[in-house]
Amino acid sequence: MKIVTPISSVSELDMLLHNGADELYCGLRTPEWEKIFKQNLWMNRRNPNQANICSWEELGKITTAAHKNCVRVSITLNASFYPKKGMNYILNLGEKLVKEIGVDTLIVSDLNLLIALSKEKLPVRIHLSSLGSCFNSHSIDFYRSLGVNRIILPRQLTIPEIRSIVTRDTDNANNDNGKTASAKTDKMEFEVFALNDGCYYEEGFCQTSHTLGAFCLTDWTVEPVGPLKETHSFSKKLDTRMADYKEYLWYQNNCGSSFQKDGLPNGPCSLCWFRHFLDWGVTAVKIVGREGSFHRKMGSLQLVKAVRDKTLNHKERDRIKAYARDLRGTPEYCNSGSMCYFK
Repeated sequence: MKIVTPISSVSELDMLLHNGADELYCGLRTPEWEKIFKQNLWMNRRNPNQANICSWEELGKITTAAHKNCVRVSITLNASFYPKKGMNYILNLGEKLVKEIGVDTLIVSDLNLLIALSKEKLPVRIHLSSLGSCFNSHSIDFYRSLGVNRIILPRQLTIPEIRSIVTRDTDNANNDNGKTASAKTDKMEFEVFALNDGCYYEEGFCQTSHTLGAFCLTDWTVEPVGPLKETHSFSKKLDTRMADYKEYLWYQNNCGSSFQKDGLPNGPCSLCWFRHFLDWGVTAVKIVGREGSFHRKMGSLQLVKAVRDKTLNHKERDRIKAYARDLRGTPEYCNSGSMCYFK
C-alpha cells in the first residue's frame, strides 16, 4: 500500500521524501482564479490563503524532485462544483499542469468536470475525491467509464462496506476471463483515509463547509423551541446530547489539534485496519492535512509509515492493531471509539 501525503510548500519536500512518502498531493493558488472569483469561490477544498502552492516555479520544483524519487504528484481540483467560467479555466489549467509541469494526477469531485476531462483525454490519471461520494460498488463502473483510475472512499463508510466495495471490484476484474484483452475490466484502485481530520457530516453532500466556513466546528448556542422547551427532562437531555456532540467534534478535530508527548499527532485514524486493507486490495492510504504544520506532516508520515511497513512484514501482521495502539500512546482515546475512521 502506498502512502499519500500532503504538501503545501517546497520547504517540506525533502522531509516528506526522506520519510517515505510514495505520492504527494497539493492544491494550487493562481492570481487568475482570484481575479475572476476573488474569495467567493475556492478552487479546491481549502482556503486559498492556506495549504496551497502559490507559484508555478515552486510546483515545478516539487514535481521534478518527486519524479526523480519515483513519487507521483497530484493536484486537488475538488471543489463541489465549478460554474461555467470556472470550468473553462480549470480545463485550461489542467492542460498546463499536465503538459508543462508534468503533474501525474488530478483529484476531482465535480461530475461535470469529470465528464469534461473525459472528453479532453489528457494524458493524466484521474482520482475521484472522497467528495464524489462513492458509497457502493455499483457506481464504480460509472466512474470507470469517465476515466477514473482511483476512488478515494468517503470517511462515512463502514469497514464492511469498504471490504465489499474493494473486494467485489477485484473479483469482477479477476473473473473477466471470457473477455478479450481490450475488453477486460481494469481493476479500480482504491484509497482510504489513514490519519487526521475527521468530518461530522458527509462532506460530499455539504455545500457550506470549506466555502462559507466549517459550520460544524462553530460553537453554536442552542436554544430549544416548542412546548417541551420548559420541561426539566427535555433541557437535561438536550444538554447531554450537546455535550456528546461537542466531545465527538473534539475528537474529529484532531483532539483539539493536539500532539502526543513524543510529537506524534492525535486525531482520527484507521491504522488498526491496515492489515485488512492490504488483504482486500486497497492501493493507498491517505494522510490528511494540507494546512498542517511541518511537524504535524512529519509526525503523521512517520506514524503511518511505521504501521504500513509493519503490515508488509508477514511475520508481524497479526499484531498490527496492538502495534498501532501502542504507537498512538492514547488508549483512552482509542477506547472511546470517537477517534476512529470507518465505524
